[in-house]
Amino acid sequence: MKKALRFLFVVLFIGICSVPLLGLLFGYKNVNVEKRALAEPPVLINEKGFNESFPEDAENFLSDHYAFKPQLVTADAVLRGSLFGESVSEKVIVGSGGWLYFAPTLPDFLAEDTLSENQILRIFRTLEIQEEALVQKGVEFIFVIAPNKASVYPGHMPALYTPTGKDNNYDMLYDGLGTSKLGDPDLRSVLRAHTLEEGSEETLYLKLDSHWTNKGALLAYQSITGEITDQRPELVLPDFSDLPVEKREIVNGDLSQMLYPAANKSDLQYFYDLPENYSSARPIRTMEDLLIETSCESGQGQLLMFRDSFANALIPFFSDAFARATYSRAIPYDYRLLSDETDVVVFEIVERNVINILDSAPILNSFIVEDMTAARPDDMDLNVRTEEQEDGLFRLYGTAVPSQYDPEEYYEFFIQIEGDGRSVTYVTFPILEAELIEESENANRAEPPANAAFSARLDLSELPAGRYQISIIVKGESETVVAPYGSIQRP
Repeated sequence: MKKALRFLFVVLFIGICSVPLLGLLFGYKNVNVEKRALAEPPVLINEKGFNESFPEDAENFLSDHYAFKPQLVTADAVLRGSLFGESVSEKVIVGSGGWLYFAPTLPDFLAEDTLSENQILRIFRTLEIQEEALVQKGVEFIFVIAPNKASVYPGHMPALYTPTGKDNNYDMLYDGLGTSKLGDPDLRSVLRAHTLEEGSEETLYLKLDSHWTNKGALLAYQSITGEITDQRPELVLPDFSDLPVEKREIVNGDLSQMLYPAANKSDLQYFYDLPENYSSARPIRTMEDLLIETSCESGQGQLLMFRDSFANALIPFFSDAFARATYSRAIPYDYRLLSDETDVVVFEIVERNVINILDSAPILNSFIVEDMTAARPDDMDLNVRTEEQEDGLFRLYGTAVPSQYDPEEYYEFFIQIEGDGRSVTYVTFPILEAELIEESENANRAEPPANAAFSARLDLSELPAGRYQISIIVKGESETVVAPYGSIQRP
């Protein structure tokens, strides 16, 4: 009897383990819920002969396509989450009350691996330069950070995660921005205050998604447009506070899809009865499109917004408010989208990605500042790249390390162009461009010092034909130094 039971157990075990493979062999296809391209079937013989990567290709194919994968992954996630509060996905944190959090936001929640003071200063300067350039064009600049979900709803985070009590990146950046109008609006303060209002039961973030609800997006819209109208009183923008709203359940939040791909768990969303008077210049495939352009006859003013996925829920509100609106997800931020009629630029970025501001300089012409005649000549180490751009601009970027270089010091960089009896000095972004990082990696060299980096796009079209000398000016905390770089010929 025991032998029969053992035999039956072995047969059942092998049979159950074989079901996914048999399902694959008999043509069962899973629904792709991973939002990525799955592995192609392996090929034993390719155009080069025997495919040496066949074993790896076969493993990847089986891993992606074995039958009932979503159901098995979901069952495992539900079981481990219910019994142990564990997550089977390294990207998802299982909180209390059915709340899920995006794991890459954990350092912000704990205030760990924070940005250095130098990085914060360079982010602030990068924003400040954009603001100054736009002010010269008569355009308002609004910078906002969309808070991580855990920054607004920390109460559902697992108890094992204890914040350090230190300032995180949001805190440090807004401490600096507080001395300028770049610090308004502070969306984290706005959303937190709303959750604490007496009798407020509205949920501002989705339980099963990393993004805010439409209610949270409406509050963000109202805060941003409130700041816009403070600066541009002539713009009368609706606040949509009286819109009829309906609460409905939705399924498949981004975090739920990662953790429970076959469960179709539901979440509560707010649906506002927007007029939707706007139209788009081209069909909107999804709100994730790199470029979306809308127009609305009943709207006022023109908007340019650099944004990420948190603005998906903002677009309907802004599109019904502005006569023309352009939304761009492209990196680097491209100010060639600016028109002569643009009234305001909104720069929106999610909290966890604030460091990405230093990834690449915006495509924005540098402006002229006062000459720095007191700069001391210095034998600095220059690593500079120059490019003639198709649009007539002259791109110049690199590093300039002063002889008295301090790796902790904050520097500002300027480009001086001299010739034809004149001298002009241009501002630059304090950004280490990716090309220099890749170049150092390919050459197996140390990464160039980020605090000694600069990037600029110069419009030299107003300079007469001739040869001009280029110098790099470095302004430190105690002194300003200059070094010649080379020359450029204006045709």
